[in-house]
Amino acid sequence: MAIAKTARAKNINKTVSRETLDDQTVGRNEPAREEIERRAYELYLARGEVHGYDQDDWLQAERELKET
Repeated sequence: MAIAKTARAKNINKTVSRETLDDQTVGRNEPAREEIERRAYELYLARGEVHGYDQDDWLQAERELKET
């Protein structure tokens, strides 16, 4: 039983560490989520609000913002 609790605690710590690391990488040539959302929405509007390209818009927004 103690082993199972220890394993769960380690998994929780890994998750928290990844989230913390993700937060720290914003600002290091990584755009913030809000910036990506805004640019992806601009791409959607520019295409005439055609649905079905959300993933393409997201990836393009990420690429564009990483280049700047």
